[in-house]
Amino acid sequence: MATLVLEVQDKKLKFFRDLIQHFSFVTIRETELDEDTDEQVIENIRAGVKEMRLVEQGKVKSRPAREFLKEL
Repeated sequence: MATLVLEVQDKKLKFFRDLIQHFSFVTIRETELDEDTDEQVIENIRAGVKEMRLVEQGKVKSRPAREFLKEL
């Protein structure tokens, strides 16, 4: 089996995926090279701000910065 890497414009991605899913000989694999869409970035920021507010209100416990950095 061969692997082919394609770059598709964001606005045409859904159409392209729908199209190639109809081919039985094509397998779609998500890769880590995919970038988040603008909507995903905005949603991630909103979620982070919401979580920060919950920490400030004492409703959620934060974790030490060192622990966070170890994960990176």
